[in-house]
Amino acid sequence: MPQRDAVGRFIFTQIKKSQTLQEAAMSDLWAERAFTADEAATISGVRRGTLGMWLIREPDILFSGKVGGRRVFSPKDITILATARELERGGMVLLTAIACAFEHLDEPPSDDAILLVHNGQVAHNAGRLIADRDVPRITVDKSIQLIPIGIIAARVRGECAAIYGGASVAVQT
Repeated sequence: MPQRDAVGRFIFTQIKKSQTLQEAAMSDLWAERAFTADEAATISGVRRGTLGMWLIREPDILFSGKVGGRRVFSPKDITILATARELERGGMVLLTAIACAFEHLDEPPSDDAILLVHNGQVAHNAGRLIADRDVPRITVDKSIQLIPIGIIAARVRGECAAIYGGASVAVQT
């Protein structure tokens, strides 16, 4: 993807090698809305028309902001979209899927985080985060969805960094 100027500017000083500063910068970048709807659709894997329909149906939903007349998205918002897409593919209602993804993505998850959701749950707090090393201990059948939320978040941060033109978004926590 070509690099471009962002819609917004990231508000942070230059990141030093200190782990604390890197974590603080990642928290800022995680929620910084600087990506267009087209970019969000491409990165999240949601078709642009589908994303437009979601925004028309539920304009006050929590996964985007508005600057002027344009929708803008953060890496967190894009990860919520990608995770909600996976939850919806598993049978969860869209708005519940978005609320569930939002609930589990307040902070960037670790790269090995797995979202475990029992099919048929309809609460916004459905599911729980587990590490990938815990999956063999769980009896997995057709009633359970395992969504690699850490891998999704890492991929989104990497693609956001490539579009924005800096590796700062992809800082690992």
